[in-house]
Amino acid sequence: MRSDPSSSPTPPSGPIDALAEYKIRASKLLKDFASDDKRRAFHAAHRLATLWPDLDANALLADKARVRRKHALAVIAHEMGFRDWRHLTEEAHVELPAFDTTRLFPPSTSFYLNAWFTTYAEARDALGTRKDRFLFPYRRQFVVCEGGLLVSLGIDVKDPDWEAIGRDWAKPHDAGAHYRLNQKLVRIVPPLPARRGLKRSE
Repeated sequence: MRSDPSSSPTPPSGPIDALAEYKIRASKLLKDFASDDKRRAFHAAHRLATLWPDLDANALLADKARVRRKHALAVIAHEMGFRDWRHLTEEAHVELPAFDTTRLFPPSTSFYLNAWFTTYAEARDALGTRKDRFLFPYRRQFVVCEGGLLVSLGIDVKDPDWEAIGRDWAKPHDAGAHYRLNQKLVRIVPPLPARRGLKRSE
């Protein structure tokens, strides 16, 4: 009997692996910042500049000695939904529940052009190879949404883990990447507001 494709895969024994991945990302951020490729360096500087309210990417590139590894670690921590690197190291090992994907579709996002499907196969065909679309299970249905919807909820759609899972939450290509994204989304995306006028049955 085939398993329900909307079910989340079993997380790998991966909190420790996730922490190692975050350190690798910090190293890559520093490498990009020091790169001779101006586009890579500027993009890295833009991310790092979020640590200094009074600096922008160009100012930071003009003062590269200011940036150290601790700053890169702090940026990665912020991007993953943590207060700082210490908070990440304390909490990254905490097993969080599977992310409820219905939280991605509050009323405030209803104006986005989402495509709804009754079968995974239809949704997968609609996802195609476009980099600005993402596939999620939604109860017994599937939805392909725009990247802008995720951005509006504070989600970093440029996180390489999205590409690693094929932008497909229902059948992710990489269990480790899915695990890291789950840890992030559980922390970042707020729960849906309680529906008024309904009483819970006893």
